[in-house]
Amino acid sequence: MTKHVIDKPKDRSEIKAREYMRLEREEGPHRATKQLHARGLGARGAARIREFLRIERGREA
Repeated sequence: MTKHVIDKPKDRSEIKAREYMRLEREEGPHRATKQLHARGLGARGAARIREFLRIERGREA
């Protein structure tokens, strides 16, 4: 016997994704993420950021 037209499983992927994001937000940022944000850029990092910003603004070498 075939299933009825309305006997289809509901797509719950949106609900699952929403619940996953809620749980992740409650846990807060991961320890590694906090460490990356806390560390300094140093001289090389600051120079790289200046170059990225220069390129982003459209100024080529």
